[in-house]
Amino acid sequence: MSDFKWTQKSSEAAIALATGRVIAEVANEIGVSERTIYRWKLEPDFQAEVDRLSLMVDISNRAERLRIAMRVVRQKVSDTGVSTEKDLLDWLKFAQGETDGVKLDLAALAEAASSMADK
Repeated sequence: MSDFKWTQKSSEAAIALATGRVIAEVANEIGVSERTIYRWKLEPDFQAEVDRLSLMVDISNRAERLRIAMRVVRQKVSDTGVSTEKDLLDWLKFAQGETDGVKLDLAALAEAASSMADK
């Protein structure tokens, strides 16, 4: 087992690194040297936490982009209605493009939008 000791600064660094911030920026922000962060990154417990947090951030970002896509579809359905499935797919592709290229489940979105249109 590692003898790595978590501190407020190492926790802040792990969170910042997980969100994609660069080491120099994180070091400056939390008041430690870049060398300290590089040393922390050599610790398996620290790196595992950064990896775990990175995964959580990615999942959160994807969920937010999916909510945005669904909002676009709901707005399109309520504003103009969807006359054909092709129209719906065109709007879903647009929504996907607005979500940083994340692969959305277009079939599930189409089904959800169709059910909203039926209401």
